[in-house]
Amino acid sequence: MKTLSIKFKKEAPGDFYHVLRQRVNEYFKNTGRTKRATLYFKIKAFSFIAGYFLIYFNLLFNVQSKQGVFLSYMGMGVFMFLIFLNVVHDAAHEAIFKNKKLNLAFTWFLELFGTNNRLWRMRHLDSHHIYPNIFGWDVDIKQSPIVRIADNSPYLSFHRYQHFYMPVLYFLYTLNWLFYRDFKDISEDRLGPKVNVKYPWYQIVGMILAKIIYLGYILVIPSLLLPVSFWVIFLAFLLMHFTTSFVTIFALVSSHVGENAIFPQPDEDGRLPHTWAEHQLITTADYAADNPVVTFLLGGFNLHVVHHLFPNVSHVHYPELTRILKETAEEFNLEYRSFSLGEALLSHWRLLKKNSFKENLALLEEA
Repeated sequence: MKTLSIKFKKEAPGDFYHVLRQRVNEYFKNTGRTKRATLYFKIKAFSFIAGYFLIYFNLLFNVQSKQGVFLSYMGMGVFMFLIFLNVVHDAAHEAIFKNKKLNLAFTWFLELFGTNNRLWRMRHLDSHHIYPNIFGWDVDIKQSPIVRIADNSPYLSFHRYQHFYMPVLYFLYTLNWLFYRDFKDISEDRLGPKVNVKYPWYQIVGMILAKIIYLGYILVIPSLLLPVSFWVIFLAFLLMHFTTSFVTIFALVSSHVGENAIFPQPDEDGRLPHTWAEHQLITTADYAADNPVVTFLLGGFNLHVVHHLFPNVSHVHYPELTRILKETAEEFNLEYRSFSLGEALLSHWRLLKKNSFKENLALLEEA
């Protein structure tokens, strides 16, 4: 396996990120806090994990009605979302424990949900976090022909309706991940900057086995134990994934793919005219930054700019670090973008609508 790279402008002493890092380090030194998870985080994380299992075992041994089945699966769908953003995401960035193996263990909740943690970590850590919003390098924004996100992408006739059908298709996000995306990723020899990727046979077998186990405990066991038909269980399973997909997709797209999203592209020599830290500001936005409830539920995902700048810091520190970030960015005349929750929810839809017109064929905005 080989790793390609794009060259960013070098950060010099006294530049934005140099000063920001100093101030963040001073914050932790002065407060005596650890950059990793606090007791508050651990209580929160284990509560979400316990919630998922409690609903599942209550479903198996106490639920008797169809309504109870549907409510239970919807509840598990919500906790899938909460565990992914609050626990798995921090664990992947080694922001929970000092011990790398413990962090890695918590990413295996993705296998519990039928997906593959190694493929996701490659997508997220080696691709998206280094090269956000760079087509061909950021796998998370790699487009399907079904949707036209950037205005220089090929235009197909059905794109004129994408702002109507894509919000519906987004309900299938986690089902697509479960049944298609992992298989597609593991069958290709490139994943963002990683080329000539070879996956050992045991990883392929492990991925398939995890999906079989997931479908077994989420579909087969309930259908054997509950006094309802398999089709009720199956419909509840679909509803669970619709629920998870709906809340997950809007949490994800609101930070990078809004109406005014920028997709910088390197020049012929593979260079960008700005530093890596400036790139994170250019391509990332916050939303509901002053809403503690949203921050709690999304694991700080709404404070996404500071996460991209300091990915190995636990999300419990994001509100304080965002304040430092805003002040420092203003001093260096760099734009920090933040939107209300309502603006964030509508912004991606406006992007889809803007790029649904054939006339809107333009070069990507170079930052």
